[in-house]
Amino acid sequence: MDFIRQIRNNILTISLLLTLVFLEGCSLIFPLIAPFDDLPKPTGPYTVSTRTSTWIDSSRDETFTTKIDYRKIVVQVWYPVTGKAQGAPTLYIDAPELRLPALAKQLRLPVVLFKHFDKVTTHSFIGDSINTFGSDIPVILFSHGLSGMRFQNTSLMEELASHGYIVFAADHSYEANITIFNDGKTAEYRAGKRRVLTGDRLENIDLGQLSIIVEDLRFILDKICSNGLDPLFKDLPVDINKIGVIGHSLGGAAILNTMAIDERINAAMVLDGWYIPLPDSILSQGVKQPVFHLGQQQWSDPVNYLRMDSLLAHSKGPIYKLLIPGTVHTDFTDMPLFTPFSHLIGYTAIDDPTSLNNLIRCSTVQFFDNYLKGQESKILENLIWNEKGASAYIFIPPTP
Repeated sequence: MDFIRQIRNNILTISLLLTLVFLEGCSLIFPLIAPFDDLPKPTGPYTVSTRTSTWIDSSRDETFTTKIDYRKIVVQVWYPVTGKAQGAPTLYIDAPELRLPALAKQLRLPVVLFKHFDKVTTHSFIGDSINTFGSDIPVILFSHGLSGMRFQNTSLMEELASHGYIVFAADHSYEANITIFNDGKTAEYRAGKRRVLTGDRLENIDLGQLSIIVEDLRFILDKICSNGLDPLFKDLPVDINKIGVIGHSLGGAAILNTMAIDERINAAMVLDGWYIPLPDSILSQGVKQPVFHLGQQQWSDPVNYLRMDSLLAHSKGPIYKLLIPGTVHTDFTDMPLFTPFSHLIGYTAIDDPTSLNNLIRCSTVQFFDNYLKGQESKILENLIWNEKGASAYIFIPPTP
């Protein structure tokens, strides 16, 4: 997630921020200024459980540190279970004493503004056991963008799990906003060079970590497909022949890059993807698997969508593209759901975040139902064509 999006430079915003600084000690005022809501309830028939663990890839050195160290990532899984949930749902923010200051630093806003964010709850439960379904079920991997978080699209992860998918997501260490390992140690955000935000900020970011993210995803795939999961996940009924990927922003480039070189992946859902970092060789050859791009109508840098169109034109299909007017990059995460304050400061733009989130969740489930579960229907096409004001494109190759 691009958590360092430029705040609109206007008199209202400047006045508001000055007021926030002045009132920083007034903890009772901020919940009124920026209230936070819980996530929408998933619509599927299954209860959602979740677990988190630290994984170590002993085959790779950690290039973001100077000391000798293996690559470590924090992996979270959401999975469906039968029966009623036990206990209380998990909180959206883990380790708020560490995560909230990191978030505030990226947003360049007072941390007091986010203190009540740690009360937001999800619809996931810590599962004591993993129920089997009598057969293996499809797997989906999620990849976040620059300074994002593995749980930034929890509403989507829970929706997929409630409909019978197992979803893995990783904090890509040093590329995530902050990574908090099981032992309490942390990896701060280092992937993007910190500098004054300008219109050309995308060109000023060090993109050397793209290949590292791709290798993170392949590392997760290897563990899933080789039955090498740690004991916390070992009994998950994964179907290694039905694997999808989802990526936001730079994560969109990462999943497409991974899919182009790894045929274990069957379909890709791209949420407002950043195509500029993709190698030219991948753009020119395209991909063979189904791709669905759902994003804002136009990026500030038009080159991004020129490169997207090049990739899609060289791909074998099926191809789905839906561009939503009145949206910005962060609208394709959970952020618009939490507080109208994000809209006020220009961090999100969508006027009806609930409708957009419903579209994201429903279309993603339908896309993977079509291409991972083989449940062919016209629901996805109808969703796309019926979206008012949007730019839409669908290409379904003829059956040989």
